[in-house]
Amino acid sequence: MKPGILFRVLFLSIICIVGSTYAANDASVKPEGYRAIVSYDTGFLAAASDGRLDWVSESGKISKTENFSGESFRCLLSNNQDIIAGGNKGSLLISTDKGAFKKINSGTDKNINSLALFREKILAATDDGEILVGSETGQFRKIKLNLKGNIVSLSAGSDLCWGVTDEGEIIHSKDGIVWDIFDFNQVYLGFYKRCHFTRILVTDEQIAVTGRQNDGFPVLLFSAQGNVWTDRPLNYTDEDGRMSSLREIPNDLIYDKSKEQYLLICDFGKIMTIPSCSHCNKLMDVSTYSLEAISGNDTVMMIVGENRFINVIKIK
Repeated sequence: MKPGILFRVLFLSIICIVGSTYAANDASVKPEGYRAIVSYDTGFLAAASDGRLDWVSESGKISKTENFSGESFRCLLSNNQDIIAGGNKGSLLISTDKGAFKKINSGTDKNINSLALFREKILAATDDGEILVGSETGQFRKIKLNLKGNIVSLSAGSDLCWGVTDEGEIIHSKDGIVWDIFDFNQVYLGFYKRCHFTRILVTDEQIAVTGRQNDGFPVLLFSAQGNVWTDRPLNYTDEDGRMSSLREIPNDLIYDKSKEQYLLICDFGKIMTIPSCSHCNKLMDVSTYSLEAISGNDTVMMIVGENRFINVIKIK
């Protein structure tokens, strides 16, 4: 084979690999399966892209299933005995006091990507930079933000609610109505590679944001107050004792207080543990399916993913 032809073959192979990584994070092309999970009552509730809701015990067994024709769920919110499920084209379903799910008017036709409870208000993050603020009664106020991307994740703290977009923007609000915008890619131009975020998580100590860089590699960022960000290397020692780097993109993350570490839930069945020690990351392979969401209670953490994959991690 001529050198020029060989180069073109290798170049196209690299493009295919990177393209496959990007496609795995596009909800429109992902295989059917679970997209969200939330702790509820004595177990969990998992929501699937084909309109299915499954009640799952702490052991990982499905105890009850409901199917909603025409729905494609993306996110869940649990508030005491109430559950809200959000999905494509502005769909919102609510169950109060363990009753039947009823559809409520969200006031938008945008895909609802994330839900949060903040200052007794329900906040919904949508495509095209919209935030919905309302209550279980179905009265929602639409707030359009001057953003480049879709708001893909929300996380509420005690004083502020935070969110991120798939174009590298980080937003926060004191009341859910007025939002400040921090354009990470613009502020850190020349210092960090351009980022496309997938999740944000607020803990008592710091704010964590994860996603992918323009080169297709994953990224994890930490900040104490949201104005200065530092990246956490995602290196680990493989089974052969060699230093490697995470390549799979994180779709969700959680903080395990019992072990003082984060868990990144990634494409292609990978889980990375991120302790305080920057040289102590570990990578686990639990499935051939991409992992989409994680939730936990006092005893277990539950991971769900494509093809309705369920994995249980015991805390105690």
